This record gives sequence, structure tokens and C-alpha cells, in this order.
Amino acid sequence: MNRSLKIGLTVASAMVLIACDPHGRAYEDLRLMRLTEGESSELDVRALFGAPSAVRDLSGGKGLVYPLGPEGPYTLLIKIDAKGKYQGRDNLLTRANFDRVTRGMKDVDVLVMLGKPGRAEKHPLKQQSSWEWRFLDGSTERVFVVTFDATGTLVEAAVEEEARRFGGR
Repeated sequence: MNRSLKIGLTVASAMVLIACDPHGRAYEDLRLMRLTEGESSELDVRALFGAPSAVRDLSGGKGLVYPLGPEGPYTLLIKIDAKGKYQGRDNLLTRANFDRVTRGMKDVDVLVMLGKPGRAEKHPLKQQSSWEWRFLDGSTERVFVVTFDATGTLVEAAVEEEARRFGGR
């Protein structure tokens, strides 16, 4: 292997390691590198990310919801314990969470589960509305779409191909 290729691979490997948390998970946002579980405070999180789009009650603390967008592929739930310390994060936009979204749910329940959608549209003639979240499915960007009737009840949910990959909107 030639010398410049070895150096390039070494640098790339180091960058991959640097962009991972202590558990080996890739950071969804590089600001997360500045937070330390059990040490950083809620104030530190808010200083880095600003005001959350929502705050949830969690067992033993609370969750601060941060959509990374607009229309970004991640919505983070940053966990804060009862003492106000950062306890890690979860990405809400996962196949596991999408599988929990079922027909008959109310729009407010979907909002709590997934966070604010990247896109929302009303369809007056059909008396429906739809919400979309872009997300990463492995390394492929896809869209999760939910449709509600006029009462805010979920009538359809589907994972779709990202139209922009094929020259669409």
C-alpha cells in the first residue's frame, strides 16, 4: 500500500472515531461532542441547541426534543435526569418508532412520539392532512408520511422513497 493511501486511511479512521460518542454511536450533530453524560447540565444543552421544540416527562427526568432540520433526518430526544444532568440522547426518527404509529392514533400522539414534522400539508378536498419526516434508513434517505382525517385521526402511514433522489420536490 502506498504511503499517501496509508496516511489517508489513518486520518479517515481517526475522524470516524472522533465523531462517535463513548458508546461507539455516531453523533447525529457535532454539538453533541461537547456534552458529557452525567456531567453536562440542561443549561449546557440549551446553550448549545437553544430552546427545545417540546419538553416531555420521562421516567426519572425529562426529554428535550430537538428536530435537526429543516427537514433534517434526525429529531433528537435529549434526556435530562431529575438532577438536571445530561443522560444521553435518542433519535426519534427510527423504523422502530414508525412501526409504533398505527391507524386510529390521534395527531397529538404522533407528534409526541416523533416530534414536529419537517413538512405538513392540508388537503381540503379530501378533508385530510399529511405530515412528513425525512429520515435515514441505513444510509438511504427516505420519508415517513402520515395522513389524518378531519378529526385528526390517523388513517394511513407509510415509508416512501425520497422523491428528491429522483428529481422530485
